Amino acid sequence: MFYGNFKHVLDEKNRVAIPAPFREASIEKKYGKGFFITRGTEKCLFLFTPMHWEEFVSNIQKLAFTAERRMIERTFMGSAHKVECDPQGRMVIPQKLREYAGLERDIELTGVGRRIEVWSASKWESMDKENEMKYDVLIEKLLGGAAS
Repeated sequence: MFYGNFKHVLDEKNRVAIPAPFREASIEKKYGKGFFITRGTEKCLFLFTPMHWEEFVSNIQKLAFTAERRMIERTFMGSAHKVECDPQGRMVIPQKLREYAGLERDIELTGVGRRIEVWSASKWESMDKENEMKYDVLIEKLLGGAAS
């Protein structure tokens, strides 16, 4: 399970250091080695362990074979890349995915359960401020006000 938010910098070779708590999951035999990175929603990238990627793909393939399913397959699976961390814990983000997410220098990595989201820092800050204004209403709506 991934959680937490980490600020990082994309270096001149388009590598980002994966935070230690996230990196540990990529080497555990339980989840498989490395990550799958693909387009996410709202112009972020999704990063999955191999085990969580297989679950994600399996859930897509259980859907009826509609135009919507095929679009999801093409978008998520067609843009996916298998990546591994180098000995310093860095991974390269493919150019097309960097362009899609608008990644330049400052980025945010956020754990959201079974995936990690990779955001441009400016997009993250903007979205986080917007979410902050809606948070109390959403907690009350979704959890009935119970935060425990």
